[in-house]
Amino acid sequence: MIDHLTIKAKDFEKEAAFYEAALAPLGYEKGVEFPGAVQFAAADGSSVWVSRADGDVTPVHVAFTGDEDAIAAFHRAGLEAGGTDNGAPGPRPNYGPTYYAAFVHDPEGNNIEACRH
Repeated sequence: MIDHLTIKAKDFEKEAAFYEAALAPLGYEKGVEFPGAVQFAAADGSSVWVSRADGDVTPVHVAFTGDEDAIAAFHRAGLEAGGTDNGAPGPRPNYGPTYYAAFVHDPEGNNIEACRH
């Protein structure tokens, strides 16, 4: 089980605003803040940190879990917060018979997914 992860960002403020909006439907709330870093925490104790990067950043793929309503809300919130569509909410039978997901590229190109199996 993952306790926390960090997503590095060149444009820290823009990324922090994106994650605050996109992760809210999945149960994450803004937590601890430091200059150049902010935490988004879930009730299960897991957290996502957005941290200012000093140099180039290689995009990553991160997937979060949720039910179909939360997945749709994540997708909408992510797009409204400056992300770009990388796959509307829907079944992904090529990933598994019950796989349902949505994908959004955050403003810096990370592939952020919300899914259920």
